[in-house]
Amino acid sequence: MTKRIPIQELRPGMFIASLDQSWFKTPFLRHQWRINREDEITLLKNYGIQEVVIDTDQGLDVAADPTVTSSPLPGDPTAEPAVREAPPIGPHPEEIESARILRAEAISTLDLFFRQIEPPSSHHLQEVRSVVGTLLDGILEHQAAMVSLIQMRRFDPNLASHGVDTGVLAMAVGQEQHFPIPSLKALGLAALLHDIGQLRLPLNIVRKTTPYSPQDHKLMQSHCEMGLALVTNFPGIPEESKRMILDHHERLDGSGYPRRLKGAQISELTQILSIADTYDAQISGRCSAPPVPPARALSELYRAAITGHFHVAFVQRLIQLLGVYPIGTLVRLNTNEQAIVVWVSSQTRLSPTIKLLKDAFGHPYPEQDLLDLSAQPEGIPIRAIVEALDPQQEGWDVNQLLESLW
Repeated sequence: MTKRIPIQELRPGMFIASLDQSWFKTPFLRHQWRINREDEITLLKNYGIQEVVIDTDQGLDVAADPTVTSSPLPGDPTAEPAVREAPPIGPHPEEIESARILRAEAISTLDLFFRQIEPPSSHHLQEVRSVVGTLLDGILEHQAAMVSLIQMRRFDPNLASHGVDTGVLAMAVGQEQHFPIPSLKALGLAALLHDIGQLRLPLNIVRKTTPYSPQDHKLMQSHCEMGLALVTNFPGIPEESKRMILDHHERLDGSGYPRRLKGAQISELTQILSIADTYDAQISGRCSAPPVPPARALSELYRAAITGHFHVAFVQRLIQLLGVYPIGTLVRLNTNEQAIVVWVSSQTRLSPTIKLLKDAFGHPYPEQDLLDLSAQPEGIPIRAIVEALDPQQEGWDVNQLLESLW
């Protein structure tokens, strides 16, 4: 039986069936869970939760109280209609903060899984599956905030964070391509675990910051087969996910590894994973390569698609998601001003929202409001992006600039 109770009556041992806010606005990965500690209740209160619905069949009940009412059943004519919030125009700071917490929780869970893969544990694998479901729910409900968050961080080569961010990008592209939910979950699971084989490589290779030697490259390439061997020890991982883990470095023209597959030999889901993996690895700086500005990473990815490495339509879909000038891109305007892209609307990919940094003479601007290039006020010169710039060469810290906004 379910009961709706005020947050003040919640206590450890009760099982939460639902909250009075969207799960995305809370820091919890699960939609439903048993309360084990007082600090969980405190955290719920801090996030503005006023009421919760508990399931007394799965947890403790409350003492009989006239203020406690059973939650209305679906279709109950006496129930008050739910109030639907209007969709946000752009990422609200609270949404970005919630997404940041969600990402951190997902990375923490995946990192714990990587540390405890021996002996294989079905419990830990279930935790990873829950991460996939939660991230997918976030993409389906709040795609913009989830995807934009990836663009708001740089220089993060951690294996778990790379897996989570690759998973978000891959599932977002898969969603845009209208793949069914089971396929998206298989894709997400493969994305989280695609580099698990690197846990079997020497740390001096994984953490190397100088260019790889031919021998280093050969050793690094073995992580695909090592990854397949590792996940085979875990019962319940779909065969489709296993194949993606093995094949995520294959390329359509046969130039990839480890099996030199070509064309239709590589599944469409694997091709999407390859694109997401390549992009995230470039912007975060992995495998001895320095980080690449996002606009340049997309440009290089598109050139690789044109030459036959990747599926052109899937790369174009990623560009549509992120924008030609993704969040965090330093740009020069037609007015010779410098600015940073802080938000990309799905309706106006070529005209993002920017923050001006320097005037036409190279003088820094004082703090000012953001400028939406797609809705510029009349009576002033129309600004437009001319080119993307390298923030390192221009002396800007992209992380610091974005953190000051969100």
